Amino acid sequence: MRAIEISGTNRSQAITLPVNPLSFEISQGQVNQTVTLLNMGEVNLLGNRGLITVSFSSLFPASPSPLARYADREPEEYISQLQKWKNRKKTVRLIIGGTDINFAASIERLATTYKEGDRDVYYTLELKEYRQLDVPAVQMPSAVPKDNGLNDRPDTSTAPRYHTVKSQADTLWYMACKYYGDGTQWTKISAANNNQDPKLLQLGDRMLIP
Repeated sequence: MRAIEISGTNRSQAITLPVNPLSFEISQGQVNQTVTLLNMGEVNLLGNRGLITVSFSSLFPASPSPLARYADREPEEYISQLQKWKNRKKTVRLIIGGTDINFAASIERLATTYKEGDRDVYYTLELKEYRQLDVPAVQMPSAVPKDNGLNDRPDTSTAPRYHTVKSQADTLWYMACKYYGDGTQWTKISAANNNQDPKLLQLGDRMLIP
């Protein structure tokens, strides 16, 4: 019989489930993203794996039982410890013998059921893998001396480009081909000109080319 242990991050106040669940579910998603491209339609961009979720149901027995190999406290003491970890936003370590499950986790859900005439406490528990978020420290730039010569640099900014419509052949598609080499980029020109409708272009219109 496999052992299932839940403990504090430093293995303090460890709980070994006295009665193993009949089954437990291990699920893991994938962080993919679906985007729509103009010429291809929907495509699926494959991302990294999602967090592992483990869920199971069992009971904390109130009386000695051949099935309860590790019972060392009252049912309410088990529930109290699990609630304490959850409510105090503490991570726990979940270890399931005979599997690869051995990681820090958060208690996502704890549901308890009490039955009339039965002192056993039935429960459902859901835990999710926890990953430490390592945010690098931001290095603040030092003050730049005024006499460092940066103010003497020439202005390299590019003046905006414009295209004047001179004939019916001057469509947004034509402009995109001329300036970008790709007619499908006409929507970029349209957006830069207040979403100009390509069907409403008129002679003399001055179009900004971003």
